[in-house]
Amino acid sequence: MEIHVDGKRNVEGAGDFICTVDKNLYVLALDPTEKYPYLLLSIQSFQIVQNYDEIPSREELEEDIGEEIKEIYSQEYASISLS
Repeated sequence: MEIHVDGKRNVEGAGDFICTVDKNLYVLALDPTEKYPYLLLSIQSFQIVQNYDEIPSREELEEDIGEEIKEIYSQEYASISLS
């Protein structure tokens, strides 16, 4: 797997990638039909970790993931290639 990203400090919207210090990768997805439309999704397991009614803070994400966030990446400047 090849990943190219430009980092930032906070989640700004759906589609942003979250990488932890233990190299786990998550994405913030949006399902506008849900009561809590923002979904934190684990890329490794494809399971929903948490739902939010608004864009979560970095601190909320770290608490729900259970580990420190290393970087947050915008979907506009990130790509994942499987090989």
